[in-house]
Amino acid sequence: MRSLPLSDPGTPDVTSPLRFLLRTAAQQWRPMVVGSAIGTVWMLSQAVLPAAIGRAVDLGVVAGDAGALTRWSLVVLALAVVTATAAVLRHRFGVTNWLTACFRTLQQVGRHSARAGTAVTRELPQGEVLASIASDGPRLADAFDVTQRAVASVAAVAVVAVLVLRTSVPLGLVVLVGVPLVMAVLLFVLKPLQARQRLHRKLSGELTSIGTDTVRGLRILRGIGGEEVFLGRYRAKSQQVRAAGVRVATWESALEALQVLVPGLLVAALVWAGARAAVRGEITAGDLVALYGYAAFLTSPLRMLVEAADKYVRALVAARRLTTLLEVPPAVTDDGRASSPGGDLADPDSGVVVPAGGLTALVCDPPEDAAELARRLTRFDDATRATFGGVALRDLPVAEVRRRVLLAEDDAQLFSGTLREQVDPEGRHGDAEVLEVLRIADALDVLEAVDGGLAATVTERGRSLSGGQRQRLALARVLLREPEALVLVEPTSAVDAHTEARIAHRLRTARAGRTTVVATASPLVLPLVDSVCWVRAGRLVARGRHGDLLATDPDYRRYVTRDATLPPPRRPVALEEETA
Repeated sequence: MRSLPLSDPGTPDVTSPLRFLLRTAAQQWRPMVVGSAIGTVWMLSQAVLPAAIGRAVDLGVVAGDAGALTRWSLVVLALAVVTATAAVLRHRFGVTNWLTACFRTLQQVGRHSARAGTAVTRELPQGEVLASIASDGPRLADAFDVTQRAVASVAAVAVVAVLVLRTSVPLGLVVLVGVPLVMAVLLFVLKPLQARQRLHRKLSGELTSIGTDTVRGLRILRGIGGEEVFLGRYRAKSQQVRAAGVRVATWESALEALQVLVPGLLVAALVWAGARAAVRGEITAGDLVALYGYAAFLTSPLRMLVEAADKYVRALVAARRLTTLLEVPPAVTDDGRASSPGGDLADPDSGVVVPAGGLTALVCDPPEDAAELARRLTRFDDATRATFGGVALRDLPVAEVRRRVLLAEDDAQLFSGTLREQVDPEGRHGDAEVLEVLRIADALDVLEAVDGGLAATVTERGRSLSGGQRQRLALARVLLREPEALVLVEPTSAVDAHTEARIAHRLRTARAGRTTVVATASPLVLPLVDSVCWVRAGRLVARGRHGDLLATDPDYRRYVTRDATLPPPRRPVALEEETA
């Protein structure tokens, strides 16, 4: 019994879709070979069954030999037992190969996405990524299920052709010519079907992207009355997907019909030619019975071969999308070998230096620059030139950076699970420690809002909680990890003023002696920090205590207090030089 998920899914070959499939097959070659061998036994036992029945008719019924009839009846029974046993084993290995390939692919995608991080969604639409994870893995796995039947079908067709040739050369030629013609007709219909399937898959991915964007921005859309606009977009795209699905269904139904009709015509031609040969005395009655059995049996491997061709093409399309995703280079590469004694965090691009052991605020104009600066200070990608204790962050091992320098962005992410798991996902801390960080984040009221305390269930993305509750739980989660350097982006943007003031005072006390950076322009937080870095247009323009900057820098005072009576802000020196 194979244990899933796999302990090691292996390294995929992303140089081409075909090599990706072959590499996956090589990683599970043993069950593939065994499944194909059992599938071949399963098909061949059916292929030779008509020959055994024909011999029973000729030697037992026509010749009136009861002993021969008994012996060949036992042969037929033995073939039936072999067929049934092999069918069970073949199905078992088919499911094993499908599950193994599917889990392997999804684990490889999951691991790569975790390593690549935001680089994936920067390169590919989020809906395309979700659609690949949801559908491309199973479609690729279909190829590994159908392979053992395809191998068995080819062997069965070859054996039937040989048996018919031994019975009658003209009839054998009918099989040898008719089978390729049947396959050609069915594959001719298969090609336009696959083109429509690709279009349907593309439109489905676009629809998923629109749905994802709409759900994530639903609160904003309601605020500006834009639900109907996005609903119209979703409705229009949904109709395109529906129309494409109808076209796919039309061709699929045509293919299903032809898979019955065309092999049926071959069966009719073979039986007609065999009957005429029997009338002329060229073949025996038993041969005619066997010939009909061969013809009826051939419909099964022919259908399987067409199914295999369809699934192979789908698997190649899925592999092409998966390799596109897996080719996205990680934003962070783990090749650092240096070590840092700790100390100041510095970003040469902006000129910001965060003193070790202090509470520093980042005030950025425009405000979105704060998130980008925070990512550089915590090495969200290797493009950063930031240093920690004088050592470049990109020269440190990723695990060390994540353990010692932690970023908490303003988009609080929660997952399905208990309230305790939201704060302590690894389960390394006791109740007292968890409750303490909840107190610092002023999130103890969340315990009162849910049934079960720390064991209460939190729904997907924390939808059962308010935005402020989600934000405070996320703050408690990062505080529990106690990193050397903690960078917070707008940690109190979703709470009221009284709660914000309490969090600011408690945060200062809890993080005393450790480096803490808060990206905020809140007048309730700024008076409590040791120093403020005033950044405009991506460059540090002033540094000092909040009160001193209010008194000496009118641009800072205007930005923080939102005082419209003050004169317009001066252009930053960097902008003046660029304009000149």
